[in-house]
Amino acid sequence: MAVDESLAPPGASMPSSPVSARAWGVTAVLVLSAVVVFLDKALLGLVAKPMSAELGMSAAGFGGLGSASYVLFGVTCIAVSFTAQRISPRWVLLACGLLWAAGQVPAAVAATGGMLYASRILVGAAEGPANPLSMTVLYSWFPNERRGLPQALYTAGAAVAKIAMAPLLTLVIIRFGWRAGFLTVGALALGWSLLWLATGRLGPYGAAPGRGDRPQRRQATGVPWRRALLNRTFIGCLIAYFAQNALAAIIFTWLPSYFENALGFSPEAAGSLFGLPSALGIVALVASGAITDRLLRAGVTSRRARGLLGGACLAGAGILLTGLPLIHAPIPAIALLMLGYGISVTVNTFANPAVAELVPPHQRAGILGVFSGLSVTAGIASPIITGWLLDRAATPQAGYTTAFLLSGVLLALAGALFALLVHPERDRHIRSDHVPA
Repeated sequence: MAVDESLAPPGASMPSSPVSARAWGVTAVLVLSAVVVFLDKALLGLVAKPMSAELGMSAAGFGGLGSASYVLFGVTCIAVSFTAQRISPRWVLLACGLLWAAGQVPAAVAATGGMLYASRILVGAAEGPANPLSMTVLYSWFPNERRGLPQALYTAGAAVAKIAMAPLLTLVIIRFGWRAGFLTVGALALGWSLLWLATGRLGPYGAAPGRGDRPQRRQATGVPWRRALLNRTFIGCLIAYFAQNALAAIIFTWLPSYFENALGFSPEAAGSLFGLPSALGIVALVASGAITDRLLRAGVTSRRARGLLGGACLAGAGILLTGLPLIHAPIPAIALLMLGYGISVTVNTFANPAVAELVPPHQRAGILGVFSGLSVTAGIASPIITGWLLDRAATPQAGYTTAFLLSGVLLALAGALFALLVHPERDRHIRSDHVPA
């Protein structure tokens, strides 16, 4: 039976109940989807050098290719998430997975840069809705005070992709060529789609399921979208997520090149090192998720457990990255980058659940879609800006460290605003039978 969280008074959580094995099983499959999506994002950085050499791309041109994934990302993220309020996220996610697989084919056979752009635009459009739809399904299996840890595990899928899968994909690229990398990711996306078809379902904390797990057209009222999107909690989360996405786009697009061209590592070593900044992220994610859940179950407000703690983590990560231009030795530079980026990804465990608190379950896919769709626009600009800085820097290391410095300043400011603005108890929906959804 579905649990209607909108019956809870403002600032309160529904009574917590034991989490089923089925919930963790669905979580595991969703984590695998994150692995596939973020391996695709990492792929572009891994093939940067051989692909650019074969197709004659400049740094700015390659940066534009990195941004191509985000051209339709936000549009489809928002549009498809609202569609998922009427069509089960299970089926929408399946369609996305199949498109992740099909979209790799044009890149694998590309003879021109135009075919690569088309491939990245298609795959990016299909990947756009993945995060909000996965969050919608994930949160449907867990009550509010138990969402931090599963959110952390889902976000850690990106780190798994970079630590465990990126080195293997690098070997495939070195052995069989950069086109084989795209085919490998396509095969993994197809395999995940079949697994999701067999296992994907909505849980009891989502919108009430109808026939075959399709959400019913609810009679319950919801929150007007103006109120849901123009409160301080949503704006604070959006600013923080925007800043972290800008850094993440740089990491995915340029990090292997940074290791090769600025720090002097071989392509094999660069592929192996690619996951290092995310290694600490796994520890930080799981720790922040578990701590947040424990605090909420102990009666600490979401304002403190998510708003203040999340803001402190993000600001601290930004301050660490601003010190990167002062370090010139490879090992200390990597260590500082690990700390800064690793801690910054914890914003996922704070921001996504906080946004989910703002509306009733049947509006959750829509608000998470808007949230993700708006924030990922940072990914359009940051790779291009980084390429522009590299083309004009005296040395590659100077260009990269300037990009990381700017990212650090943006993160620090965003963390301060997150701590100042995020207050889910104040901005959470109030059930009102006379307000139309």
